[in-house]
Amino acid sequence: MQWVLLFLICNSLMHPSTSAGHIQKIDMMLEEEEMAIIFLPLSDGEATLFKHASGKTVLLNTGAPHTERELKRWFQHFHITEIDELLLTSDDREYIGNVKWIEQTYGPKVVSEWKEQKVYEPFPHFRMQPLYIDNGDVTMSIQYGRLRLLYMAHASDDVEQKLMTMSLSDVNILKIAHFGVNDYPRTSFLKHVDPQVAIIFKKHGSWTNERLLERLYAAWIDCYETNRFGVIVVKCNLEEYDVMTF
Repeated sequence: MQWVLLFLICNSLMHPSTSAGHIQKIDMMLEEEEMAIIFLPLSDGEATLFKHASGKTVLLNTGAPHTERELKRWFQHFHITEIDELLLTSDDREYIGNVKWIEQTYGPKVVSEWKEQKVYEPFPHFRMQPLYIDNGDVTMSIQYGRLRLLYMAHASDDVEQKLMTMSLSDVNILKIAHFGVNDYPRTSFLKHVDPQVAIIFKKHGSWTNERLLERLYAAWIDCYETNRFGVIVVKCNLEEYDVMTF
């Protein structure tokens, strides 16, 4: 089944439509209890889609201002016609730039207020638990079945020391905070979390910290930067996951 999906993706990219108004569709072919986590490669800011086989769609953050057209095209690519919930983890421009358009177009339930350790469950088996909240930013654990994504929104020694008191050894994917421009996370934190995959979004006019990249590679972590790999898709069920890029 995965080879079929890869063929469809490659075919859509290698044979673009001759009509400027036509958008190639990408069918994730989600079966029962499967979900796709889609890290969108915006030119500026963060936006992540969670699309469940049931049809439920959750959007985490909306990217920076002036990326509305990019969002719209990616929604069309992935057959996104409804957004049930919009979750916001920061009030910085790179995360909330298209909130008004999303609200006017899709009318989702908006969640922007969080409490530490209080679990939020958008749909069965999908758990979001804020681990640290400060200055409007939320670092959280996101779980679907056995898959665990640690969504970092802070980059500091104090935050890492606090998180290292928690049980995080089952983290699979680490979303790096602040577009990887800071020299975090440290080696001790990476050893504590021990993820297999790291995700880094793009901030316009900035570049990923070279020492951070060296540290991630030295820890044998597969590092995916949206400005280099394009769309990063994690397709998972309750037991396992696959990472695809295109």
